[in-house]
Amino acid sequence: MKKYLIFIIACVAVCLLPFAGMAICPTTVSTENKVMSDFPSLMEEDGFLNLNFFQEFEEYFNEHFAFRNELVYADAKIQTSIFQVSNVDTVTYGKDGWLYYSSTLDDYLGYNRMSDRQIYNLAHNLSLVRQYVEEKGSDFVLSIPPNKNTLYGENMPYYDSYIADHTHNIDLLAPKLQELGVPYADLPQLFRNEEEILYLKRDSHWNMKGAVMAYNCIMDTLGYTHMDYGDSPVSRAKDEDGDLNRMLYTFYGEKELNYKYDIEQAYTYTNDVKSVEDAWIETEGGAGNGTLLMFRDSFGNTLIPLIANQFEKAWFTKEIPYGLESLMERYDPDTVVFEKVERNISEYINMPPIISAMEEKVPQIAGTLESDTTVSIEPLDNDYNYYKISGSVDEALLKDETDIIVRINDTYYKAYHIGANEYAVYIKKKNIQTYPAEIEVLTKDQEICRVVQTKKIDEGEILQ
Repeated sequence: MKKYLIFIIACVAVCLLPFAGMAICPTTVSTENKVMSDFPSLMEEDGFLNLNFFQEFEEYFNEHFAFRNELVYADAKIQTSIFQVSNVDTVTYGKDGWLYYSSTLDDYLGYNRMSDRQIYNLAHNLSLVRQYVEEKGSDFVLSIPPNKNTLYGENMPYYDSYIADHTHNIDLLAPKLQELGVPYADLPQLFRNEEEILYLKRDSHWNMKGAVMAYNCIMDTLGYTHMDYGDSPVSRAKDEDGDLNRMLYTFYGEKELNYKYDIEQAYTYTNDVKSVEDAWIETEGGAGNGTLLMFRDSFGNTLIPLIANQFEKAWFTKEIPYGLESLMERYDPDTVVFEKVERNISEYINMPPIISAMEEKVPQIAGTLESDTTVSIEPLDNDYNYYKISGSVDEALLKDETDIIVRINDTYYKAYHIGANEYAVYIKKKNIQTYPAEIEVLTKDQEICRVVQTKKIDEGEILQ
């Protein structure tokens, strides 16, 4: 009986330790990319009881209980060492300790691959961006860093037999971009041509040598004179703590080798920058390639020190959707660069950059078709200077490369293609002067346009 009591007491003590330990050793640092919650208040600011106290306390406890990171690490080591699986949904544990971002799994397996219509829509939207940027007198280039398992899928776990399609969306997109004249730094092909592994084993990104290669590809595509860093002294140090490594093993995972380039930094930050992870970064003092506006994601972290060295002024932003027009009006950059990882390129057809719609010359209208095409107009959530005119077109009326045009009063505009059969047009409020506004939706095939819906909207009918 005594040994059972000792066992029960030991189990209770182990269960209470994370809670009791908070008094002297709470967890105060998280490897997750978010702000840790504060201890909840029992009363609201208005003096009423906080009805969400216990829910907020549960969140607080889950983040702060004592030895949290140590216990998570111990569990991860057991799961990966014995069962060869990850205990974190966001990380896929591969062969030989390779780690992959789980959100790339559909791309790797070929699930939910974009249709030919969606691929065209994606390229179409980017061609409108290219047209807008170039008409403003700036250079434009698009870059898409490939997913890690797109390049190095041989270290993925047992998923090979589940691959439905070996063709990736980026493979289908590249020729369509070329056809529509979108300047494209073809990073997927660049990395595939290299025998050396240029991504980190325990991180979702390229190593520093891969970053230098990607940077040179972007600058070469722009046709700019730039340092290629080919003669820069390079060393290797085992001090890289990858993002996937931290997600899985918290602060105790094994670090790995990365390249270190001895590069003199000519640029300086002109805003309060904590790290290259910041959402908005401004630099000045680089070499004479004018000014740059770069929309980027976390792959841009290692590109910033390289690219900022080559521009007199540069602005780097992570905002989504891209407020392209407002930033170009404010900064008037000489160059605009889009950089977005493969797994997120669908954002260009779900959340396209915010620009005033490009005008279109309609060559010939062949008549009107009865359809269930819808039309709505509302203020744009992300920028109230704009109206968003949007809706859907009968899929039966859309071929793979049918364009959608929207007439607002007397002016025709090229529409963004959203998803597979939807559309959107952004227009500044000041540019609609006449009400009721007559909105007409047209399809365009082989230079032949057909009206598929017409609607008049009074100013008071605009959705709020």
